[in-house]
Amino acid sequence: GINAEYGKQWYQRRVREAVVSTQSTGPHFHLNMMYSLLAISAALLAMGSAGTLFDFTTLPNVDGWKEVSDTVRTPGKSKGVLTLQKTQLFQRGVFFAMLNPQPNGACFAGSVTRLPTTITSNPSSVQLKVRAQGELSHWKVYFNSDTVKYNYEQKFECPLNGQFVVVDLPISDFKAYYHGAEQPDAPVMDLANMTEIGIQGYGGVYATYKQAGAGSLEIDYISLV
Repeated sequence: GINAEYGKQWYQRRVREAVVSTQSTGPHFHLNMMYSLLAISAALLAMGSAGTLFDFTTLPNVDGWKEVSDTVRTPGKSKGVLTLQKTQLFQRGVFFAMLNPQPNGACFAGSVTRLPTTITSNPSSVQLKVRAQGELSHWKVYFNSDTVKYNYEQKFECPLNGQFVVVDLPISDFKAYYHGAEQPDAPVMDLANMTEIGIQGYGGVYATYKQAGAGSLEIDYISLV
């Protein structure tokens, strides 16, 4: 899986490799080059429309992700940061969240990015491999659109037991929200219209539970399956 910038770099590198590999083929150079570029383009289309959206174990950076927390509103006082953890043995994404709720429990901290490409396939779910630590066990994945006023989100609970889990979020269970409140009369989510995806920790203002404090969500990948 690739984000937009990494995909551009990957494509340029593969084109250079294709050029080098075909330079010694004499009169068959142009034919071999055409086949190489067609194969590369097909691979890019396949990765953009289905499969892994973001593989944090290989991404060079997360510069395309930006914070969207409750400080976009005047009383907001929470904070979220998505970064890469790179060690000598492994690499993964880590989203750090600090939730400072209002008296009614309202708060959120998140990070969002553009989708690598328009989703043209019909996946059944969004899948993540994650581990939660700290004080926060409730998280959500959400989609935004440039043309639809609602965001579509789905919450999940991640056990605070130190273990990685694979979370499967059915596409049919993503619900429309507007300013944090569910909109039951809104149209169902059409992935083809979605342009952004985000991760968020939240306080639970409209839920039966509340959470606050600091926590992290380690992420290996986000996929469409």
